[in-house]
Amino acid sequence: MNSSIAPNPHPASYSTSMNEEFKKILNKVDAKEVSIPSGLAESIIFRINNKAKQSSKIKTLGLSIVSALSVIVAIPIISQITTSFTQSGFYNYLSIIFSDGDMALVYWKEILFSLAESLPIVGILGLLIVLTVFTWSTLMTASIVRRGLVTA
Repeated sequence: MNSSIAPNPHPASYSTSMNEEFKKILNKVDAKEVSIPSGLAESIIFRINNKAKQSSKIKTLGLSIVSALSVIVAIPIISQITTSFTQSGFYNYLSIIFSDGDMALVYWKEILFSLAESLPIVGILGLLIVLTVFTWSTLMTASIVRRGLVTA
């Protein structure tokens, strides 16, 4: 019988043996048994910084596109909201409050319900969503630029 143990093909044990080998290598590095080429750490840090700057430029470009698209989408939504206000009679109900104050006090519930029903809620919600996206993308872009990760 062969007394040698064959390596276990299971990934968990392979991972464990790799971790043990990695620990041995790190111990040798700590004990200065392995020589590290000069400039290796600086080279690694330089490459990491370059990747971070490249990633930040891509994020900034994407967020800038999102900001521009949200402004472009907001224009027709605002147009639709103003059209909805005029078609729904919102201004007519609103003028009752200012033209006849006594009548507005007597029928205040009906006037408020009429105003609420004539509001273009879907358009207003759409505009709020677009403005939220615009604000978020602009703040994220400003945060990246403020950290100095994007250079011209």
